[in-house]
Amino acid sequence: MMRKFGRTVFAVGTAVAIVCTAACGSDSSSAATPTEPTIDLAALDVGNLPTQPKAFDKVTGLEMAKIVEAWRLGNALPLPSEIIPEAKYAPSAQGGAIRTFMDMSSAAMGMRTSADSAALNEAAKGFVSGFVTTGRDSLVGSLSYELDNVVLLFSDEQSATDAATAMGRLDLAGDAGNREVQIPKYPNAIAYTTDNISGPGQLHSWYATGRYVILSYVYDSVMSELKTADVPKLIDRAERSIDAIKPRVAAFQPTPQDKLLDLMADQDGMLARSLSTVVTDQSKRGIPGVYDRHGGLQISGAPEIDAKLFEEAGVDRVAWRGDFVYRAQDAAGAAKIVASRGETTRKFVRVDSPKNLPNAQCRKYASASKYDIAYYCYVSHGRYAAEVAANQLLDAQQRISAQYALLVNAG
Repeated sequence: MMRKFGRTVFAVGTAVAIVCTAACGSDSSSAATPTEPTIDLAALDVGNLPTQPKAFDKVTGLEMAKIVEAWRLGNALPLPSEIIPEAKYAPSAQGGAIRTFMDMSSAAMGMRTSADSAALNEAAKGFVSGFVTTGRDSLVGSLSYELDNVVLLFSDEQSATDAATAMGRLDLAGDAGNREVQIPKYPNAIAYTTDNISGPGQLHSWYATGRYVILSYVYDSVMSELKTADVPKLIDRAERSIDAIKPRVAAFQPTPQDKLLDLMADQDGMLARSLSTVVTDQSKRGIPGVYDRHGGLQISGAPEIDAKLFEEAGVDRVAWRGDFVYRAQDAAGAAKIVASRGETTRKFVRVDSPKNLPNAQCRKYASASKYDIAYYCYVSHGRYAAEVAANQLLDAQQRISAQYALLVNAG
């Protein structure tokens, strides 16, 4: 299914990966808005990258419509920090890789269930699409717990109720080491703990509410390292997840099934202004998205920083198409984002800006391993700010140059 979707207007790959390019941003304040220099776009080195925006109108098929609906759902769901304040940090790269999905073969489900994906698809009658929220309480993985909630939207309440039971039972039976437990406040939930290769600090919970199924997955690294599970504590985290998500999805207004094909594929031309790198860079495969400020924090690499930054800059739209474009309230807000993102630290050192684009800022992750992206560049134009990342400096420079040209050419 994802291959089919990849042939739609978004032209994306089979996995969804949100690269945490914002993870080491700063909350420092920026200076007054700089005067944007006059840039000769023809003199920029953009490699073979596109510089002309491509407008997207209505969705071109049901698969795309389902993904747009998932964006809307992501905007409505609580952040992990709204469930448990300590879970304010971005998850591990693997944990945060998948956000939107429309099929049980997605890694969004594969990473969090024991059941066969084909069996889950068969059990999920009426499934529309889903969104994953995830966060952790520490940036040190071995000292953290991750709080994951996968919310699945169904066509009607009965389908959601039936699916929660069927999928929960499949998941519970998927591994001989799974042990069923009860969530006192939600006795209808199907929940279990497990002690597999990842250790005993794990709990899974399936719960239906209205047209939604909430799959909560809690993983506690400390418990797993100590080879002992505090089950009441794990249950409490799942219970608090349901407590927070239930009222949010009750207030959310899903698009009527017969109106899905009327959804707009690109809110306010954000994707048209965004450089697509999800195809060319295999570290960034995935489905693009456009979110409001709240939804932008769901996919942020540093939500504990960006919450304040987005508010101060007046961010109201965030687009991800392999890299990020932000729409601020004005040029000063966009400049503030670039100043914050581009600040040097002990971990990030300044590197050369692209030729003929002096208003761009670039930096290098000084201690990058083979698993890290090393180079990051940032630029603003008007009320828009953009950030790109690449493993080679020239690649990052060309990307930010092409991205700047896109912003200018989009008007």
